[in-house]
Amino acid sequence: MITVTSAAYNEKLTVDNNEIILNGPPGELRGQITLRNNNQDTLRIKALNLTPDTRAGQILKAALPLNISCRLAPGEEKMEEILHEVNPQTPPGIYESTLNVGGQVRKVKMLVQPHIAIEIYPINFTFQDTTPGKLHTAAFTLTNTGNMPFQVPDIKHIAAIDMDMLCKAFGIGFRDKNAETYNQVLDAITKNIRNNLTDWANVTIKEKGEIVAPGASQLIHLDITLPKNCDATNDYDGSIRFWDQEITYLVKAHYSKK
Repeated sequence: MITVTSAAYNEKLTVDNNEIILNGPPGELRGQITLRNNNQDTLRIKALNLTPDTRAGQILKAALPLNISCRLAPGEEKMEEILHEVNPQTPPGIYESTLNVGGQVRKVKMLVQPHIAIEIYPINFTFQDTTPGKLHTAAFTLTNTGNMPFQVPDIKHIAAIDMDMLCKAFGIGFRDKNAETYNQVLDAITKNIRNNLTDWANVTIKEKGEIVAPGASQLIHLDITLPKNCDATNDYDGSIRFWDQEITYLVKAHYSKK
């Protein structure tokens, strides 16, 4: 068996495609290639040499091998799926390269799609003091892991939920002596939830509207103001949707015992 790599024995292999098209986001460019073994030896293909053109080379920075994992028996022809990766911050566009195999030159066209992706850390916050109108502040790191500029979103309000609200509502509803039917029990539960549901908690992001470039990180400051009708003796929790990420928070009651 002969092992074909980007640096050795690729002359023993034939590629039937005139042009190979890879399409997708930077970390998941997919396509197909048809390989044929015209030799008397079994070939084990690991990688093929990929040479970017001048423009692609300036952006991709290096000639990345086209990783392929398959075996070809003598005279066998096979179509293989390709999964290729480039730098995650590669801008959207079309990048052309060449594949030199078996004395043949084949075009490789990569269509890099726009990809918005972020990472935030931490994503869970804990505060103390549920006094109505209390301001709590947190900071997290935002990293743009995609290939598009990311604009920090504006979040205006979120829910602050009493952590025991549903338990209390169901307990009171089921014990209501005036609620005898199914609908009456549900009405009692709903009424209790409505009476104990707080207003929206106000949220302010200091850096809202700012642009974070691909590959860059930025510190984001988050202010949460508790509703005026919350109870200082209750604990509250909630979640914040930040693009496609979720930030969760808990607020522990901390009050003077009378």
